[in-house]
Amino acid sequence: MPKIDFKKQVLPHLVAVIIFLIVTIMFFSPMFFENKTLQQTDVLMGLSSGQELKEYRERTGEEALWTNAMFSGMPAYLISIRYQGEAIIDFLQNLYSFWLPRQAEVIFKGFLSFYILLVIFGVRPYLAIAGAIAYGLGTFNIVSLGAGHIWKVEAIAYMPLVLAGIHLTYRGKLLWGFTLTAVALALEIDSNHLQITYYLLLVVLIYGIAMLVDAIKKKNLKPFVTQSLILILAAALGAGTNLGRLWNTYQYGQYSTRGPSPLSESVASGDDEGLDRDYVFNYSIGIAETFTLMVPDFSGGASNRNIGMDSELAEMLQSANVSRQQIQGFVSNAPTYWGSKPSTAGPTYAGAIVAFLFFIGCFFASKKHRIWLIIATVFSIMLSWGNNFSSFNYLIYDVLPGYNKFRVVEMALVIALLCIPILAFLGIEHLLRSEWNAGTKKRFFIASAIPLGLMLLLIVFGGVFSFSGAGDSRLAQMGGEAMVDAVKEDRVSLLRSDAFRTLFFSLLAAVLIFFYKGKKFAFIWLAVGIIALSSVDMWTVAKRFISEDNYVRERNKFDVMTASEADNFILEQNENRARVLNLQNPWNDGITSYYHSSIGGYHGAKLGRYQDLINYYLNDELVGIIQNLQNNSTNFTNLQVLNMLNARFFKAGAAQNAVLINDQALGNVWLVGNIQKVSNADEAIEALSTADLASTAILNTSDFSMEQNSFNQQGDIQMTNYEPNELTYQADVQEESFAVFSEIYYPEGWQAYIDDEPVEHVRVNYILRGLSIPAGQHSIRFEFKPQSYYVGSSVSLVCSILLSIMLVVSLGMSAKNLRKES
Repeated sequence: MPKIDFKKQVLPHLVAVIIFLIVTIMFFSPMFFENKTLQQTDVLMGLSSGQELKEYRERTGEEALWTNAMFSGMPAYLISIRYQGEAIIDFLQNLYSFWLPRQAEVIFKGFLSFYILLVIFGVRPYLAIAGAIAYGLGTFNIVSLGAGHIWKVEAIAYMPLVLAGIHLTYRGKLLWGFTLTAVALALEIDSNHLQITYYLLLVVLIYGIAMLVDAIKKKNLKPFVTQSLILILAAALGAGTNLGRLWNTYQYGQYSTRGPSPLSESVASGDDEGLDRDYVFNYSIGIAETFTLMVPDFSGGASNRNIGMDSELAEMLQSANVSRQQIQGFVSNAPTYWGSKPSTAGPTYAGAIVAFLFFIGCFFASKKHRIWLIIATVFSIMLSWGNNFSSFNYLIYDVLPGYNKFRVVEMALVIALLCIPILAFLGIEHLLRSEWNAGTKKRFFIASAIPLGLMLLLIVFGGVFSFSGAGDSRLAQMGGEAMVDAVKEDRVSLLRSDAFRTLFFSLLAAVLIFFYKGKKFAFIWLAVGIIALSSVDMWTVAKRFISEDNYVRERNKFDVMTASEADNFILEQNENRARVLNLQNPWNDGITSYYHSSIGGYHGAKLGRYQDLINYYLNDELVGIIQNLQNNSTNFTNLQVLNMLNARFFKAGAAQNAVLINDQALGNVWLVGNIQKVSNADEAIEALSTADLASTAILNTSDFSMEQNSFNQQGDIQMTNYEPNELTYQADVQEESFAVFSEIYYPEGWQAYIDDEPVEHVRVNYILRGLSIPAGQHSIRFEFKPQSYYVGSSVSLVCSILLSIMLVVSLGMSAKNLRKES
């Protein structure tokens, strides 16, 4: 049998996994001990949006690929579909997370991935545990998880694992480097958050350039090229397991709000291709706000929070003779945030210990890694400044491929949140292994003095900032300038309190390292101390954003999706699957989609043409409905676009009498007598406001051609069967006719059939489907079968099988080599 040094080769990793499990279980203890779950808005919205797809899957065993449940119809690629081979990836996901509950597993995977990364980079396991806990419990993860952005947190969790595989390859461990890179990238892409994966690609590019420079300096270019080619193959295999997902996402992106607009001056995007620049940079952090990486409450933490009865605001209200109950109401939801973003759920905190050790890393980590990690960190921070550093970021927006497809530039800080702890723990590892001479001591004291000095400056001079928040004008209206001044004083107190907190943790870390280097105790006690400090630091801040209040009983989490009287009434009346408009915030509403075909929805990448309709017409028509109702009018004749979208039900609340029936809706399909031809998309969308859409179809001749200008409008056409991916109609017309369907036109996958013979259909009315029908009785069918799904899914299955084989081969080769060595 091979000889294994259990104490050195197994025990540290076993201890690490046990600690990660304990921390995960204790942090999410209500899940494990009280049968509770996190109440996550985005998750509930996502489940509601995908309910039609789920029901179809359970009923047929197939994927619908299209849903009419939101935004009048859209591909299901970014909502809820499964691919062949996904079972293999799911097994790897579950194996890697020990089958923990979904909301807890993503944090555990972050622990484990970062631990593996640090160990591969040469950090001793017991030190790596501290870095892993800091990475997993970072506030960006916790705040995102609380909001329900599970896929984002999962993608962040796999970032270190991908980088670990790449680094292992460049260390010459080719077999396991290839396998780990391929597996990690497969899991990363499967997490389905391309913005995070995009930032990971930027990190890999910066790292790769550093390795190329190092290879050139050492004249090791040939091994570098070989290793790079192996990584390209690994990336191809990892991406291949997700080819269907990537292909569909790319294809859909050309038609979504992230793609080019057909309009010359698009209200939807404001740019020829990609998202509007102001929209992209809306969530830009202030330059000074970067201090939240070290001081969580530098900018007040979350937009609103409980600041307690001992706050300046409470004292001010008490002096104004406000009742205690009212004071409690004010201070429990005080507007503490004063940064440059419109709002925030919490800061991006890297950790006091990590931030302190980052400066140690800047002085002690090897030059090869120190330079690229600092560059990546600074680059990330500059990206997050967005329009607060416009000279740089507007250039990046214009020239960096794909960058204008993503919003919330603050998210670029995930690069810093990855690189800062890497440099931190590489730095302390090099320091601990360095000789404790005068030069080392000098560098240690200088490195320590920088973060400690910054904290002292914030404590003493922190009041120099403006501390003015976006909601201060409203505060002034409520309670005058005295209330604004009191809140500002509370913001100052929050900053100074957390600056002192960071100073305290940093001092403890500095003292631990100093006494260890003075040989006052063994390494294990230093590691235990750093683990304890890092855990307490990150845990206590993370608990500000996920506490007992964020949990609900597992059986109650779907209460919000329980059918109301209004829902049941609509379901009883809605035989032909007409659409429903929720009058309450429809463009951020996924719940309506649970039961109905919704005019609105909840999605970050709706179809671009649909967003154009929202901007040009639907917002105004929504306001018009509400104004009519306020005037006791139910005249809906002027709702041109809503009527063509077959918005038959308006839902104003949960009661049955809150449902209004729109008799002006044009139905699932109707015959028109006239074709109004326009020459471009601008004219097409403008014509929707003037044409009689019940009798006229608007055709853009730059996209489609048609000789006839008029048709016989006499005849009958009705929907006879509905499935999300297959719609059937029966037509009876005396002459050739033209039908308009209140269904979204999407060219990549929808095929029309008349009597089972494929025919061409066209886009009319800017966004709907139109079809010429010959005289007689005919069966008409629309079927959605995109080749991108079926071909991509087959390739994904093959690549998933190959990936599994490579993993088994790597494990077998490792076992064989271990026997040889013994």
